[in-house]
Amino acid sequence: MDILTQISIGTKFKVKASDEIVTLEEICFFPTRYKTTNESGKINYYRTHEVDILESTEKSD
Repeated sequence: MDILTQISIGTKFKVKASDEIVTLEEICFFPTRYKTTNESGKINYYRTHEVDILESTEKSD
């Protein structure tokens, strides 16, 4: 399981409510939220339980 506050910028998420694919731009704290952008450039904020991680930009050894 990933630590939800240590995810790489650029990680792809799927929004549970809409199935939209978004990209992580910034992690905000208290409460933890993800600042994301979609393909059209619209910025949205989601809490950690509102999205699923699809693709991490972090490389594994």
